[in-house]
Order: sequence, then C-alpha cells, then structure tokens
Amino acid sequence: MNITLYNHRLSIKNNEYAYIYDIDRCYVSVIPHLRRCGVKFKKKQLISEYIKKYVDLIFCAQKNKPFFHIESNLPFCWNAPSKGGWSINYIKYEWGHINSINQNGSYSHNIRNLCLQSARCNQHMQSSLNIIELMEYGGKLSEVIERNMAERENLFLSEEWIITENYLLSDV
Repeated sequence: MNITLYNHRLSIKNNEYAYIYDIDRCYVSVIPHLRRCGVKFKKKQLISEYIKKYVDLIFCAQKNKPFFHIESNLPFCWNAPSKGGWSINYIKYEWGHINSINQNGSYSHNIRNLCLQSARCNQHMQSSLNIIELMEYGGKLSEVIERNMAERENLFLSEEWIITENYLLSDV
C-alpha cells in the first residue's frame, strides 16, 4: 500500500500519544547538539538526569508539541517520507535551531537555541531561516512563534532552568 501524506497526517491526528511518544529518543539525540554547545559529558550517570530535565523543559515550553504546531483538523507537522517516516503514527522529532546554523554559524550552538520540531517544519518551514524571520508570514504561524518564544523567555528566567543550564555548562 502506498502511504500518502493525508494518511500519515490522519494517523498522527488519531494517535493520542503522537506528540509525546518520541521524547525518550530525544534524550539521546540531543547529546551531539549539547556537545556543540559546550556541554562536557564526564559524569554520565548524573548528567543523564540533567539531559532529561533539559529536554523536558524545552518540550514543556512548547506545550509538548512541535515548535510550529498549529491546532487544526489535521496536523501541519509531520515526518519526512524517507526511512518510513510516513508509516509511523507519531512525530519523530528533530532538533532545530531558533537562530539558524546556516545564517549564524557557531553562534547558533547555544544551549538556549535548540527546539524540537517535526521534519516538515525543520526542513520546509524554517528552511535555514531564523525563526523570527518566519513572523513575516503572519497569521497562525506568527501567533505560535510569539507564544513559544514568550514561553521560552519565561523558561529561561525560571529557577529550574537556571539550575539545569548551570549544571550542564559547568565543568563538573
């Protein structure tokens, strides 16, 4: 059977766990990104608690959905068709950068610059732009960006974030 984008989106819509199913994998997939941000991995047993906290805090600030998630009849966030992405009924997250690597080089490797996106959003919507540049599109996309950016600012001021960030960036 040929899997269509429509069927993939429908299967995500019909899976109540579609947006949270893949988070456990993100605890591992974030490690190379955190390394580029200057996180040193010496005490692996202890650091895993802080990696998990980091991912959970970022995800919670996004309301436990992909960064560009817009409420609609069918999801506007989906997986890449390659490697069976359309055959699964959940979002397989990618780590995106608020400020694009392609525009900002090494500056983009910052612990506060990562977000969780679907493949479609990371590759086609953001497409190497800084997230703030997408505000030009206006409408619902602009609204979700404003909301998520405000939530991130609140997150970065929280004690829980400050403790997590300080630990990750320390030389412990």
